[in-house]
Amino acid sequence: MDADAAFDEVRTLIAKGRGPEAIGRVKEIADSGSDPFVRIKCLSLLKVLDETEVSQEILRSLMSELPSERSDLIQVAGSLRGLDYPSSAYAILNGMEADDSVRRLSCMCLEDMDEYEMALDAVRSIEDMKPFDRVMLSEVLSALGNHSASVDVASALLEEMPDDFDVRRAYVASMMLAGRDKDAVKYVRGCLKDKSAASNALAAYAMRVSGNDKAAAGYATRAIKLDPKNVSAMETLGICLAERGEYDKARIVAGAINEASPGSRAALNVLSYCKGN
Repeated sequence: MDADAAFDEVRTLIAKGRGPEAIGRVKEIADSGSDPFVRIKCLSLLKVLDETEVSQEILRSLMSELPSERSDLIQVAGSLRGLDYPSSAYAILNGMEADDSVRRLSCMCLEDMDEYEMALDAVRSIEDMKPFDRVMLSEVLSALGNHSASVDVASALLEEMPDDFDVRRAYVASMMLAGRDKDAVKYVRGCLKDKSAASNALAAYAMRVSGNDKAAAGYATRAIKLDPKNVSAMETLGICLAERGEYDKARIVAGAINEASPGSRAALNVLSYCKGN
């Protein structure tokens, strides 16, 4: 049986609620060869099953038999970071000759590891700064408590790219973390005048960060009705459902995120709120 057929078999077992069998089959697939990308798919399925022991075995095997090609190494590191193994991803990157792609991904891993001083060094070392890098810079500065600088970075980027969703969300986040909630909410309300899915998703994010889960879920639901593949809105809705103890519904939302954007970190963010339940 080829890998695709084997993975289809696992998905069928999961859909039927036969978790232990699915875990055993995933382990068999991972042990059948040394293809790193097959093992990454195995780790992804085990995340859905909320299994850790077999995951650690597969992760150790993967790290002991890494590919030699630079492009493959970066892809493996990116996948591991997306699966919430930032320290393993960073270990791969730390052994590579640095260029902007390595520095960028290293910063993302260091953020996930709460190593913000190192993350700041990594993002500032990027030679050709993209908008995404400046969003990361704003995030890291906020995490380090340098809120004024974070707001300055986000504000400048917003002036340049006022319609970019990630930029708008970074601006709202920096403002709220700086204690300027009223200004952030005023900005979000202004955005809502266009009644778009993106603006409702932004409002959902802002309400969730401020602790108003009921309003967040409402805005997220509205955004999804306008755009059924809006990942940010689905992420907010899934987290709100999990916070209310509706874990089965939250997992369904995580599955929908994965269908809309395969490999999206947002699905794992939702599942992390369901962990152990």
